[in-house]
Amino acid sequence: MVTIACSVAASTPIQAQQDDARLVVSRSANFGTFQYLILFVDGVHVADLGLSRSYEAVLPPGQHVLSVTTTPEGYRSAPPTQRRVNAKPGKTYAFTAFWKNSDEAYLEKNGGVKRIITPSSPG
Repeated sequence: MVTIACSVAASTPIQAQQDDARLVVSRSANFGTFQYLILFVDGVHVADLGLSRSYEAVLPPGQHVLSVTTTPEGYRSAPPTQRRVNAKPGKTYAFTAFWKNSDEAYLEKNGGVKRIITPSSPG
């Protein structure tokens, strides 16, 4: 009986509550074949975004810190760059990773021009 209850609980998707916000982070189509965008939310490593990958999650309302860096590590010379997001209930916060130049990647807020810049090299 306990096994059945645990398997049902594990297969039940976590539902966002109405007062949660939503975070979406994706890579541009030309971000690089062998480059990964490493994403942290509130200091917790949440995703390594490879080719054609994105990240979606719910955020409770309030202040959050997004940090990004890239791999392979041989190209990385600076710590992850941070950006604060003040999540409002029911809002979606969407960002796309682009290359600023051959050494820097950044997150651009969809519909805006706010960026996170971190040194790296496209692959």
